[in-house]
Amino acid sequence: MSVFDERSAGGLVFRVIKGRVFWLVIKILSKKTIHTSGETVHVTVYKFPKGHVQENEVLKQTAMREVEEEGRIKSKVINKIGSNDYILWDKETRKKIIKKVTFFLMEYLGESDMRYTDHEVVLDREWFSFVEALDKLAYESERKLLKIASARLDALLKVPK
Repeated sequence: MSVFDERSAGGLVFRVIKGRVFWLVIKILSKKTIHTSGETVHVTVYKFPKGHVQENEVLKQTAMREVEEEGRIKSKVINKIGSNDYILWDKETRKKIIKKVTFFLMEYLGESDMRYTDHEVVLDREWFSFVEALDKLAYESERKLLKIASARLDALLKVPK
């Protein structure tokens, strides 16, 4: 048994349009509890596609499936970027959950019409430049991953083939 209660994977997907790199970011509807009143409000959040590992999946498969479900695109994994660890509180079991999410640098291959059926509400998917994506992303941990992914992609694109 691993030290993690949950495993997830996701992708930072790039595409090059007319010589410029763009990054896929999804916009979701998220619940947020206001601690002083206990009221729950809905807020929009920009983040990278990610989700739970299903039975018999390896992390790369999970990342590609989640990107296709949430981002409605087909992609391929280039390499691993890194992982984020999260500590969550499960209100039902009243227990701490340790979650590890592994992210991959991925390349856009084309559109997909796969139906998305998760509980999370995906409002939109958008392609942003590096600077725009940094500005839109809700989580500092994902902004750090974008910086790593962008540097790695720059190095890959400069390598003669």
